[in-house]
Amino acid sequence: MNVFSSPHKRPFFAVLLSSKLMLSDLTYRIMADKMLELASNQSGFLGAEYGSGELDLLITYWQTRETAEAWLNHDTQRRILSVGEKFWYEEYALTLFDALKTSSFSSAQEAVHSSRFPRIVTPRGVLTLLNDAQAPLLHDYLNQEKGFLAPWEPLRSNAYYSLETCQLRIREMRRDFLEDKGLVFCFLSPNEDRMLAYSNYSNIIRGVFQACNLGYSLRQGVQGCGLMSEALSAGIRYIHKDMNIDRIQASYMPRNARSAAVLSKLGFDKEGLAKQYLKINGQWEDHVLTALVLR
Repeated sequence: MNVFSSPHKRPFFAVLLSSKLMLSDLTYRIMADKMLELASNQSGFLGAEYGSGELDLLITYWQTRETAEAWLNHDTQRRILSVGEKFWYEEYALTLFDALKTSSFSSAQEAVHSSRFPRIVTPRGVLTLLNDAQAPLLHDYLNQEKGFLAPWEPLRSNAYYSLETCQLRIREMRRDFLEDKGLVFCFLSPNEDRMLAYSNYSNIIRGVFQACNLGYSLRQGVQGCGLMSEALSAGIRYIHKDMNIDRIQASYMPRNARSAAVLSKLGFDKEGLAKQYLKINGQWEDHVLTALVLR
């Protein structure tokens, strides 16, 4: 989402939903996206901004006071807020205000905003945190590799494979990175038109631990070419040097020889065997526990 800047003459109008949440789950995020989609289809809509933190802020901008008031009082929005009072909101306020004057700035350097998020060029691809416009790449990867990856992953609902869910996941990925919760690196082809691999550095813990967990997957058609090692090597360098993580934990099922080989090549050491550790493809599976210690 970009900073809103309207070509519409002043004044224009805004409706601000500020909220403090008891629970921010996937259902709430889907609801917030649906609300934005609904607003964008209303007459007089100019744009929107959204931010999350201790307070969530959802601002929609409108050409006229009448269209802003129509959104303020929209039946669907009121129903969603009513449901939210029972499940999500500790408190919220819905406010209409006039935008009488604005000032804005946009850097002439195209890559400045994106530089906040890592992008690493390797010999055979680009390792990056996806943006909204790249959701079709994630969507294609998940659907084209669905059958191949199924034996190694949890059971997924049909909704997991939708473009809408991919868009939502990417927003969560970017939010998690900014909040220092995790980093999802996707490995793209050199021209960035195809996703080749996925790696998730999750559950970042700071303080006395400075550690994270690692999960990953690779397209069937590029197995055995060293691409997974290439992507993980670059990602590990970044998360160690730039994010100061010095213990990376990964696990694999004993029968997954390829995964065992990748981790061994990267220097991960076996630390034990966890019985019935994760529910994979509907079955509780044993996992070999490994870690890469960079202290």
